[in-house]
Amino acid sequence: MSSTSLLRRLHPFELVRSVRHWFDGLNDTRRSWERPRSNSLRFACGGIGQLPLEAVHMDWKPIVAVVAILVILGGVYYIYSGREKGPESVRIGVVLPLSTASFASAGQECYRGMQMAVEEINANGGVLGKPIELVVKDDKGDPNTAITVATDLITNEQVPIIVGFYSSTVTYATMNAIKQYEPIVFVMGASSVKVESLVGNERWFFHMHPWDYHRQGTVIDYFLHYINPTPQKIFVAYEDGVYGSTSYSYFVNMSREVGAPWDIKGEPFKSGSSDFSAIILKAKDYDPDVFYIVGYPADYPVFFRNAKENDFNPKLIFIVAPEFPEYPKDIGDYVAGVDVWSPYLDIPQAKDFVAKFQSQYGRLPEYWAPFCYTAIKMVAQGIENAGSLDREALISGLESVQMDSPLGPVSFKQTGNTLHQVVDKLYVVQWQGGTVVILYPDEFKTGELIYPVPTWAESGG
Repeated sequence: MSSTSLLRRLHPFELVRSVRHWFDGLNDTRRSWERPRSNSLRFACGGIGQLPLEAVHMDWKPIVAVVAILVILGGVYYIYSGREKGPESVRIGVVLPLSTASFASAGQECYRGMQMAVEEINANGGVLGKPIELVVKDDKGDPNTAITVATDLITNEQVPIIVGFYSSTVTYATMNAIKQYEPIVFVMGASSVKVESLVGNERWFFHMHPWDYHRQGTVIDYFLHYINPTPQKIFVAYEDGVYGSTSYSYFVNMSREVGAPWDIKGEPFKSGSSDFSAIILKAKDYDPDVFYIVGYPADYPVFFRNAKENDFNPKLIFIVAPEFPEYPKDIGDYVAGVDVWSPYLDIPQAKDFVAKFQSQYGRLPEYWAPFCYTAIKMVAQGIENAGSLDREALISGLESVQMDSPLGPVSFKQTGNTLHQVVDKLYVVQWQGGTVVILYPDEFKTGELIYPVPTWAESGG
C-alpha cells in the first residue's frame, strides 16, 4: 500500500500516534550519533578536518513539530476531502430533444416537469440524504446524437438511471445501441410497439407512455360508440417514422378486427415539413368524415394552416395530443384528439400540479410536464425503496413503487409485452370556446362532442 493510501485510511488519532512513533525513532537515531567515547564527529573523507560535536547537537523539536503538523493536516485532508467521500448528490441522467423544432416543445415541457419535481424533492431532504442532480443531454431529435449522449451517460457519467427519450424512431435506435450495457432506463415517450418488441421484456426497461394498441384502441372505441353518425370514411395522415407508421398499421388492423364500418385511406408525411398542401389536397379529394393526423406538435399548426388555405372541411379533424398550450391560437377551436392526460381532470393531485405550474409559468401545462414530474418522483421513491444505487436493488425498488400523482395512482405493471408499464388509459378531448372539454371516458366526461364542426368560413377561420 502506498503512503498516500495509508494516510487516507488512517483516523486522525491513529495518524498522531504514528507521527509520535516516528518522532521517538528520530530521537533514537539522534542519540546513536552522540557517542560518549568521542568529542567530535570525524568525516570519512580522508580524515580532513574535525566537526565539533556541538554542531550536531541542534534542537530537533521545532522541526519535528512542524513536520508532524503538516503530516497530520495532510492526512486529515485526504480523509475528509471529496475524493474519499461518495458523490455529493444522486445524479440522474436525462436525454430529451431540447433544440429541434419538431420535438423541442415536448422535450422542454418534459424538462420543466422534471425540474419542478427535483425542486420539491430536494426541498424535503433529497433521496438517501442527498439532493438529486439532473445530468441533462440534448439529443436534438436525432438518433445518432441520442446514441452518443446516452452512451456517454452510461460509460462516462455512470449515472444509475436515465430518464427521458421522446420519439419512437430515436428511442428505438438508442435502445438497440445501448441494450448491450443493460442500463436502467425510464422512457417517457416512444409509443411504437417496435420499441416494446425490442426491449419491453427487459427488467432494466421502464416505460411511461401508452403503446400504440392502447391509443388506437381508445380512438376506435370512441369513433365506433361516441360519434353519431358513425364515420364512414377516415383519412389518416401519419409521419413516416416508426411512430406514425406503426400507429397507422395498428389503426387499420384493429379497425378490421372489430369490424369497423369505415373505409380508410392513409398517406405518410415527413415530420417537420413546412408545407403539407399536397396531402391536404389528396384528403380533400377523398372527402373523409374524419381527417386523422398522427404527427408531432410542430406538424399540426402547418396542417391546419394548409387546410384553411385549401378550404378543406372534414366533419372532424382529430389529432394526437391536442392540448399543447399554443394550439388555441395556432389551430383554433373544434379540433379533437386523443391524449394521455388533461389539465382539466378532476383529480386532486392533477389540480395541485396545475396550480403550481400555472404559478410558475403563467399557463396550463401540456401532458409532458406531469408525465416527467411524476417520473422523477417515481425514481426518487424507487431509490428510497432500494436504500442504495445498486443496480439490482434499484430495479427492485422501482418495481415496488406505488404513489398518487397528477396522473392518478401510479405503479409499474405488466401490460402486453412490457414488464414495467405506467400509463395505459387515454382520454378523448375537444377544444371548444378556447378551453378543453373531456369527452371520454365517461367517468371524466365534462361535455359533448361538436360534430360535424363548422366550416372554416362558418367559424371565421
